[in-house]
Order: sequence, then C-alpha cells, then structure tokens
Amino acid sequence: MKTQSLNGIWKYRVGHGAWEDRYVPFSALAVGHSECKREFDLEQSAERVLLRFDGLNYEGKATLNGVTVCEKMVAYSEYTFDVTGIVKEKGNILAVELEDLSPAFGPSAGWENFGGITRNVTLIYKAKHYIEDVFFTSKLKNSYTDAEYSVQITPNEDFDGEYRTTLSFDGEVVDSCIGSDIERELKNVALWSPEHPNLYRLEVEMIESGEVIDRYTCAVGFREFKCSRHRFVLNGKENFLRGVCKHEMYGNFGHTVPDELIEKDLRMIKETGCNYVRLVHYPHAKKTLEIADRLGLMVSEEPGLWWADTTNPEVCEGSLEALRRTILRDRNHASIVFWLCFNECKFTEQFLIDSARTCRECDPTRLVSGANCMSDEDTLKYYNLCGFDFYTMHPYASSPAKGVRSASVLHDKPLIFTEWGGYYIYCQPLLFSEFIHRYYDLYLANSDAGALAGACFWYWAEIRDFHRPGLACADGVLKEALVDKDRNPTPLYKPFCDAWRDAECGKGSGGMYGDYVDLYEFRAHSSLKGLKPAVCLSAGDYGAVLKKIRDSITQTPSHNRSRRLILGLVLQKEEVKGISLTPHALTDEDPIVFEASTETDKITLIGMVSLSNKGYPLGGAYGEDAARVKVIFDDGSAESFDIRNGIELTTAFSSHLSSMIDPRADRAERFAELSYDKNVENFVINRLELPLSEKKTVKRVEITSSGNGYALLVYGVYL
Repeated sequence: MKTQSLNGIWKYRVGHGAWEDRYVPFSALAVGHSECKREFDLEQSAERVLLRFDGLNYEGKATLNGVTVCEKMVAYSEYTFDVTGIVKEKGNILAVELEDLSPAFGPSAGWENFGGITRNVTLIYKAKHYIEDVFFTSKLKNSYTDAEYSVQITPNEDFDGEYRTTLSFDGEVVDSCIGSDIERELKNVALWSPEHPNLYRLEVEMIESGEVIDRYTCAVGFREFKCSRHRFVLNGKENFLRGVCKHEMYGNFGHTVPDELIEKDLRMIKETGCNYVRLVHYPHAKKTLEIADRLGLMVSEEPGLWWADTTNPEVCEGSLEALRRTILRDRNHASIVFWLCFNECKFTEQFLIDSARTCRECDPTRLVSGANCMSDEDTLKYYNLCGFDFYTMHPYASSPAKGVRSASVLHDKPLIFTEWGGYYIYCQPLLFSEFIHRYYDLYLANSDAGALAGACFWYWAEIRDFHRPGLACADGVLKEALVDKDRNPTPLYKPFCDAWRDAECGKGSGGMYGDYVDLYEFRAHSSLKGLKPAVCLSAGDYGAVLKKIRDSITQTPSHNRSRRLILGLVLQKEEVKGISLTPHALTDEDPIVFEASTETDKITLIGMVSLSNKGYPLGGAYGEDAARVKVIFDDGSAESFDIRNGIELTTAFSSHLSSMIDPRADRAERFAELSYDKNVENFVINRLELPLSEKKTVKRVEITSSGNGYALLVYGVYL
C-alpha cells in the first residue's frame, strides 16, 4: 500500500473570518463552525485513489475540487472514500467544514471537548482491485495448545484472482496458504495474554496474473476471553480485571496525542499492576490499540456517549455509526476483549437492542455490554432484555457497601465495576485501600450471594473539566486521578499499586477501622484528673446518627459536600482515663441520661459539639437553642442550663472546604482534637463546665434536644 500524508499546514478559519495557517491534525477548543482547506498534488499515478480521514470532531463535511465527498462524518470515526474520479494530478483543493458545538451526537458535559481534524488525513494509492477489509478470528482447542483460525477477506469489488495468506511469529513463517476463504489449523500456538503478549504477523496478498497488486498486514493474537458464571476466563484461566479508566487527552494535546506519549501512558498503567484499560468514553486513536496489543493490556472501546438522551434519533444514529466504524477498524486487535455500547445514558429499550445487535453483526466473537449506573433492578431487567454478556455498575459511594449490594443482585453472570472511586476517595488512601480489598474479596468469594469479575478505577490521569464543582475538582481540573496531567503520581498512586498487590497476595486490609489507626492523631488540651465519671444510662445510637448525617451530605449537590464522614468522632483508644470509645448521640426523640452519686458544686461535660450542618460557626444562628441540661439532686431539686449555638456549643468539624477552622464557643473550651488523616476527617471535642448554685449530691443528669436540628455529641459527664 502506497500512501501520501496530507498532514501539514492547512488554511483554517473560524466562521467566515480570516484564513490562518493551522497544522493538521490538531485539537482546538470548540468554536462552532470552522473550515479547513489545503491544496495538494498527487505524488504518483494509480488506478484508484482513496482519501482517508482517521477522525475529526464533531461533525464534518468534506469536498474535493468542489465535489462533495461526504455530507456528514461523525465524531472520532475513520472514513475512507474512493476519489478516483474527482482527484487531479495537480492543484487539488480539499476542504472540510467542521461543526463542534451544534451536533446532537457531539460535545459532552463529561470531559473537555475539542474540535478539529484531530487525526491523520491520508491519500492511498491502489490498483483497480484492492483489499477493503480483513477479519481474523480464532478458536483455541486441545487444552489451549492448538488453534483453528479463519481469515475473511473483503475486496472492494468482485475479484477473480487469488489471495495468499501468511502467518509469521517472531520473524518466521508458521503457516501459509492460497485461497479466498481461509480456514486453517495451527499447532502449538503462542497465546496472547497480559503476562505474555505474543503477537503474530498476518499478511494477506491479493494476486492477479501472478503479481501482488495489494497487501494487507496487521498484528494478531491467539486468545480466548469468555464468561464463566461469575468470572471472566482468559485462555482457560479465571482472570480478575484490574483496570483504570483512561481518557485520550494528555496535557494540552487534546485528542491529537503523539505516539510516544500514548505509549508512556500505557506503560505506566501496566506498571501499576493493571491488566485492563477502559478507553473512555469515545474511540481512541488506532495507535492506542497497537500499543496495547504489544504491551499486553486488555482494553474495551465505546462510541462516545455520556448521559446522552437515546430518545433523540440523531444521538442514536451517530453513536451507532461511530460504534460500527470503530468495531470494523479495531476488531483484529488481540487486546480488545469486549465492546461497551454506551456510558451512563438515558435509555430506550430499542437503543439497547440496536447497540447490542450492531456489535454482534460487526464482531460476533467478542463479549458485549455497556457502562452503566442504573439501579440494580433495572440493570438486571434491561441487560437481559438486550442480551448483554455481563453486567456493569458504577457504585460511587463513601463505602464499598453499595458495590457489595450490586454484587448480591447481579449474580447470574459476571459483574464488573466499570467505574468506581471518584471524589469519595479523593486523597483518602486508606479508604481507597479498603475499597480494593473489599472488591477483591468479592472476586474470591465467587458466590451467588455476591461476586465480582473486575473493577476499573475512575480514573487514570487528571483532565480539565469546567462542569463539575465538587470536592475533587479545583481550578477547572478534575483531580480524582492516579496521576496528574503531566503524569506525576498523585497521593493515590502508591496506595493503588500496593493495595492490589496485597489483595492478590492474600494480605488483608485490616478493615477500615483498623486502617485508620495508622493516620489517627489525638491531641488532648486538658485532663480530667480528680473528676469522677457519671454512668450513661441511655443515649441515642451514635452509629445511626452518623449514618443519617453521612447520607444527608451524600444527597446534597456535589459542590456543597464540604465534609466527609467515615468514622466521625470515634476515638481509637482511651487517651484520657474514663472517656468511652464512642460518643453518646443526642436525638430529638430520646434524651441522654447519666447516673451519679457524687457531691459537687459543678459538672463537666465532654463533647458539646454538633455533627450536623448546624454548629457554630458553620451553621445555625448564634445563640440558638440546641439542647438543655437538667441536673437532678438527691433531695429532689433540680437546676437547668441552656445549651446554645456558639455560647456552649460548636460544630464538631475543624476543617471546612480546603481550610482548617477554629470553632470556638464563649463558655466552652477546647478539650481535644482528633484526625483520621488530615485529608479525610478533622474534629474538635469541647469541655463545658456548668457551675451549680450550691454544693449538692448529684443523682442524675439529663440532656434533651431542643428540636432545632443539632446532632449533639457527649462523651461523658464528670463530677
């Protein structure tokens, strides 16, 4: 195949403005309507001249010498046109009109969008007859030592000649034959896997009158990837998919990434211990697949959808066309183990059926599914309706519990978490490790009660994103990644590598509670020496209160989630004699009651902080009633004290947004501070002394809520 690159300096303009020079391929911020054009001469003569676009964004119309070659090319997709009757020997004008904002199947709110002719433009010189497509398939047999393989050859038009197919390995020919429908057997095949990415070279020659008039070559691999109950099986061995989600963008290159940087990315991913990369959320450059083949990384591809509305016919048409063209382009790559038809969309049943059918018609050899965040029940229904081979789920949450539930429901075929992580574990390495160990435990369980076939972390490298205010987004950069935009490791990189290694070696995480001991820090400001603790008779369930507050934070808009709660104010050990390990929680319904029999002229309360959104200075009006303390004496008399916001009570949180804060109350003083990794949870504990009118024997202390929304925590009462 002889080619002529049309990359280089083109003329470019936005709208109908002035022309300027622009190097093609390029990625540029969206401008709406733009035009590119260049003049070229043919470098040789040929019976057929083909024009190939490897990809553009998001919609393009191409004309050559004033003749429309294509009215609409959809995003990311490869197009090849026979321009034999249009092209001239000299002075050809190739023009492309681009739309990068208006197409329905176009820009997404899920990542930074780029317009442009993002990939190569090429002229291909051919004979009258040429090879239009080759499809290689194989089937392993005899305990995975031998293989049957077939080569389906499609010419551009009816051809009466013959084909010679040659298969080589490590520079030596291992099989060769003449024929048009190739079905062969091969003994002692070298299998492709992440551990041993063995590749063969397939060459197909088109022969006419004894001469080779066209030649097709590609790398192929022998491997079998299938489902077996709860697990994926690669070459007869059960295989847990350890993966990351990878966008194509790198630094300021957009979708036009140099080959050496694509390779750097994939090599780094392989070094983390991953065996799978989910190429999100659109078709990536062809070079990505070639490198994945060679390095030994399993990959999946998808058409370019993110929360798209598949009730829109233009969205459906565009995505199905991009999916079809991507499968036909890449189906010979050993690294591709399945196709994903969509990512997190508003579905119609017909779209699910059509997308599954498109995959199977273009490639009946690979598994098919879609990247999904529907409910477990809807997933069960619709994935079986359209015949997907395995389930997916995106169990974003502050604990692994959501994923565990999905695994218990979606258990009749393999389940992979095609996304997990996000801002919930951003800069929380210990929680990160807990997720990985819990997910790998599901794989080891291999049970109808809950099993997992793989987990793909969101995500590999930071990207620009100006649409997601939240905990892990700063200055227009989505930060919840393993490496930054320049591929420097973030604080999550090493825990990611270590946790997978430890999980596979059977080294447990120790559980979330135990993990946090290492980064737990307690700083006492005063002691309780000489004081006697009262006995707590009844108190609200701290765990239930913690869960309620945690859920309320999770359900608020992401930009308001300024606090993260995992353990809350549970003390890891008794730093001060007499303090219990868990604070007592005051609910609106039930008081906290302490019993004593001590003569005193004052009582001391430890805690006096609010875990809810109310608590000075973060929430609630200054001076607002939060609770009431009633002291009952042995003679039947009593004294009462109001607990007011900012006077006797503060918030429990000592960090807010990106800053530490210093919560202070007029009458209370700081008793202690504690942290579970300063990136995760930071708290204060206060000390409040209430002087009694006279020295008496205290029999009972009752603390009741004022019903104003404060979640008051009390460690104890001391006399």
